[in-house]
Amino acid sequence: MTPAGLSAGWNAALQEAWDAYCAGSYAIGACVIDAQGTVIARGRNRLGEPRGAEGGVISGHDLAHAEVNALLNLKDTPRPECYSWTLLTTLQPCPQCAAIAAMGGMRHVSYAAPDAWIAESNLLTHDPYVSRKGVRVSRAPEPVQRAALRLVLVAHLENGQDPDSPMLRSFASYPDDVHAAVALHASGTLAALRAPRAPLAEALAVLA
Repeated sequence: MTPAGLSAGWNAALQEAWDAYCAGSYAIGACVIDAQGTVIARGRNRLGEPRGAEGGVISGHDLAHAEVNALLNLKDTPRPECYSWTLLTTLQPCPQCAAIAAMGGMRHVSYAAPDAWIAESNLLTHDPYVSRKGVRVSRAPEPVQRAALRLVLVAHLENGQDPDSPMLRSFASYPDDVHAAVALHASGTLAALRAPRAPLAEALAVLA
């Protein structure tokens, strides 16, 4: 899989995830696309960066998730126009991001990698209040799912998670991806691409 084979939206989200990994934050990226599929905002996880909240970006803070930064990057969310927009994220939204997406006017959320450890995307469809907003939840194409999951798992391993830790064991339903991530971590192949901030295409070639 190469960026040329991706939609503009998923290419932008994966690029943000790769940029987050290269910057030492969790490897998660997000973007907002309009009804025509045009990327109108983007953001990445910035938890591992110096603390700040300027110019529509939060960093070094518990709120500095990719989805939050993408939504903050929007110039406006005019109703009802924004109801046709979609939030794309490379990792299944946590409770914070799921709620912020719904309250921020998104009526379609699409995610790539599952987050077996903490995800609460069902908040969008099962919470008595949030579910009344009618947010639709969908998944990215399978190759995007695979690349995003392997990238975030490698990042967890590099941050000190052991393959036998409860977090990594929660992904036992994805043995091929866990095995690939462990192998990539052991070889240092992905980490070697981070130092020179290699193009996304090179990272995707390795993750595939």
